[in-house]
Amino acid sequence: MSEPLHQLDSLDSLSALSALTEVMEQFVNDWETQQAPPEIKQYQQNDETLSRFLLIELIKIDLEFRWERFNFPKRIKEYLDEFPMLLEDTIPVDLLYEEFHLLRQNGFEVDPADYLSLFPTVSPQLEQLFDLNHAYVTTKIINQCPPQAFHHFQPGHTVDDFELLTLLGKGAFAKVYQARQTSMQRIVALKISEDSSSEPQTLAQLDHDNIVRVFDQRIMPDKKIRLLYMQYLPGGTLQSVVEIIRKTAPAERSGKILVSAVNQSLELRGESRPSESLIYQKINSLTWPETICWLGIRLANALNYAHKKGVLHRDIKPANVLLTAEGIPKLADFNISFSSAVTGTTPAAYFGGSLAYMSPEQLEAYDPTHQRLPESLDEKSDIYSLGLVLWELLTGVRAFQDLPVSSGWSTLLKQMISQRKAGASLKASPQHLPPDCPEHLVNVLQKCLAPELEERWTSGANLANQLELCLNPRAQQILFPPSTSWSSRLRGWEIPIVVLIVLIPNLFAGLFNFFHNQKHIVEHLKNSQEAFWQIQSVINLIAYPLGLSLIGWLTWTTLQFRHGKISENHKEKQDTKLIQKRCLRLGHYAALICTTEWIIAGIAYPISMHYAIGALPASAYAHFLGSLLLCGLIAASYPFFGITYLSLHAIYPRLLKENDFSQQAPDTFKQMKRLTWVYLIMAFLVPMLSIASLAMINLDDKIAIGILTVAGTLGAVSILRVFQVLQADFDSLSALYSKNHRTNQ
Repeated sequence: MSEPLHQLDSLDSLSALSALTEVMEQFVNDWETQQAPPEIKQYQQNDETLSRFLLIELIKIDLEFRWERFNFPKRIKEYLDEFPMLLEDTIPVDLLYEEFHLLRQNGFEVDPADYLSLFPTVSPQLEQLFDLNHAYVTTKIINQCPPQAFHHFQPGHTVDDFELLTLLGKGAFAKVYQARQTSMQRIVALKISEDSSSEPQTLAQLDHDNIVRVFDQRIMPDKKIRLLYMQYLPGGTLQSVVEIIRKTAPAERSGKILVSAVNQSLELRGESRPSESLIYQKINSLTWPETICWLGIRLANALNYAHKKGVLHRDIKPANVLLTAEGIPKLADFNISFSSAVTGTTPAAYFGGSLAYMSPEQLEAYDPTHQRLPESLDEKSDIYSLGLVLWELLTGVRAFQDLPVSSGWSTLLKQMISQRKAGASLKASPQHLPPDCPEHLVNVLQKCLAPELEERWTSGANLANQLELCLNPRAQQILFPPSTSWSSRLRGWEIPIVVLIVLIPNLFAGLFNFFHNQKHIVEHLKNSQEAFWQIQSVINLIAYPLGLSLIGWLTWTTLQFRHGKISENHKEKQDTKLIQKRCLRLGHYAALICTTEWIIAGIAYPISMHYAIGALPASAYAHFLGSLLLCGLIAASYPFFGITYLSLHAIYPRLLKENDFSQQAPDTFKQMKRLTWVYLIMAFLVPMLSIASLAMINLDDKIAIGILTVAGTLGAVSILRVFQVLQADFDSLSALYSKNHRTNQ
C-alpha cells in the first residue's frame, strides 16, 4: 500500500491530487507485478470526497487491465453495485465513456442509444462524450506503460560521457541530474528521458539570455533514452521562492527573499555566493513588487522571443523557471512545447502541462469531452500561465482557489475551466498584497488572466513593457493614474479647464495692455477715445471667441479620438501616433494661437486707428505693435505650461487605455523638453524686456513697472516649478520609451 494514501486527509487539493496519483501508480504497479488482480477496496481511504475521486480513477485502470488479462472484465453496473457511493451524487459519465470505447476497441458492437436509455439521468453528458466525430481520448489520469529505462539511473552512475552527481529533479517523463561531462571537464544539467520528444530540436532554435541554453544531445538507441545536456543553473527554481513567500508576511517581503532562496540552493549544492555581482546587489535592494516586475520582464521577453520563433512553451510554472547564481530567471523544460518549425510535430503530440497553471483554453483542450483542439492554442495561453506564476509570487497564494478533489477527472477539469472563465478576483485580495504594490501591477496581471483571449496582452513584449512601466513610478503615475487621482476626477471637464487656462492670463494681459495704451498713446491723440473703445471692443469680440473656440476645438478632437485594440494596420498606427503627438503639443498650439492673435491685433490696432482718426505718429504705430507683442508673448507662456501639464496627465493617458503605450517615439518627449526650455526663457526674458521698455518710455510710470515686476516674478516662479515637473516627467517617459523601443527591436 502506498504511504501517501494515509496522509491525504491533511493535504490541500493539489497536493492531494499528487498523492492520489501516487496511489494510482501503486495500483498500476500491483496489477503488473501480482498474479491476482488487486482489490480496489484496499486502496480506498477515509475522506469521502477524495475517496470517490480515487475510486473512479482506480475503476478506469481496473477496467483496462481486466480487458487485457481476461478479455471481458466487469461491467460498470457491477462496479456500481459493489460501490454504492458512486451513485450518491450522479453517475460518473467518464466511467461509461471508458467502458463504451473499451467494448468497441475489443470488437463489440455497441450502440450509444443503449447507454442513453440505460442511464437517462446523464443522457446530455453522454451525448457529448459519445460524439463519434471526436476522436477517443482516455479520461484516465494514469496510463499504465512499461517501466522506462531512465528511471534506473542514480547519482554515482556513469552514462555515456557523463558522471551523475546529484538528482536535481524528476517527473513522469524524465530525470534531471547535475553531471560532469568528462570530455569537456564541465558541470552540466543532464536530462535523461525516453527518446520520444522534439525538445532538443525545439530548444536548439532558442538562444536567449532568459532561456536555458541547450548544448547538445546524445541518443542511446540500445536503451532507447535521450541525454540532453544543458547549462547548469545552481540557483534553484521559482518554486523555492514561492515556498518562502507563503511563510512571509506581505509587508516583510522584498528582493532579499529571492536572494535568500538562491543562497539556500547554492549552499545545498556547495556553490559560492556571487556577493560582488551588481545584479545580486540590485535584487537585494528591490521591493517585492519591483522584484516581481524584474522577474516578469525577463520571462515575458523570453516568451516573446520563443513565440517569434514559432515555439509555445505550454508548461509555465514556478518549477520550470530556473535561477542562476545571481538570481536571473531562465525558462526551462520545453518537453511538452510545440514548435511550428520542427517537421513532423503537431500540437496534439506534445500537449500537456500542469493543471494549476493552465489557461482556460488549455484546460479545454486537455479535457477529452471538450471540442477544443491543442492546435487552437497560441501565445496568449503562455501569457496567461505566466500571469498565474507572477500573481502567486506577488501574493503567496494562487489566483484561483484550489478546488476540492471530488467526482471524476472530467468534472474537476470542467470546474477549473468554469472557475477561470469567471475571471480572477485579484483586486479582492488586498490582504495578500504588499503595502507598496502599485495599482498598475495588479491591473497588468488582471489583464494577463482575462478569460477572453482578445482581452489579454497580445504578446510577451507588451507584457514586458507594462511591467517595465511598473518599475518607473513617475511614468506609471502619468500614463496610468490611479482611479482616485485628480486627473481621473477631472474627466469631462478638460475643455472648460483648457479654455480657462488660456483665458485668464490673456484677459489680464489684455486689461494691462488696454490701460497702458490708453495712458501712453490714446490720451495724447485728439478725438481718439471713442474710436479706441470701438476698435478695442470689435477686436476683442473677434479675437477671444475665435482663439478660445479654436483651442477648444483642438482639445475636443483630441478627446474624441477613438481607436480599437492594437492594430497592425500602418495607417491606424500612424493616426494613433499623430493624435498622441498632438495631445502632447496642445499647449504649444494654444501658445501659437494666442501669440498669432496678439501680433495680428498689434497690427490691426494702429491701422484701425489710422482709418478712424487719421495718421498717427510713427512712435504710436511702434508702441501699439510692441506692447501687444510683448503682452502676447507673456500671455502665451502661461497657457503652454498649464495646458501641457494638463494634457500630459489627464488627456494623454486616456489615449493609451486600449493601445500599446510603447508606440510613441522617444524623440517626441525630447522635443517637448526643448519646447519647455524655449517657453521658460520666454517667461523670464519677456517681462524683463517689457519692464525695460516701460522704463525707456516713461520712467515715472511706477505703477505699470511695479505691476509687471510683481506679476512677472510670481509668474516666473510658478512657471519654473511647473517646468521642473515637466522636465522630470519627460525624462522619465523618454527613458521608459527608449528602453521599450530597444527591447522591441
